[in-house]
Amino acid sequence: MNNEELNLQEMENVNGGFGGYAHKPREKAGFMVYQIVKGDNLTKIAKRFNTTVDYLVSINRSVIPNRNDITSGFYIYVPV
Repeated sequence: MNNEELNLQEMENVNGGFGGYAHKPREKAGFMVYQIVKGDNLTKIAKRFNTTVDYLVSINRSVIPNRNDITSGFYIYVPV
């Protein structure tokens, strides 16, 4: 599954704002859904899941257009 498929299939579930999915999307093979919590930033999330900020942005590019602006309570895909 490529990056576009990850985002485009779930884009209809986005409900206002950017920074992640407002409603929890379905899990995908090789990825899990992570809910952003207060105090999170992409650097912390990337370290927690042993990946890079660039990779997180690439697999969530339609819901994270600005890597410096993520929203607590929203969901993003992270690699497992």
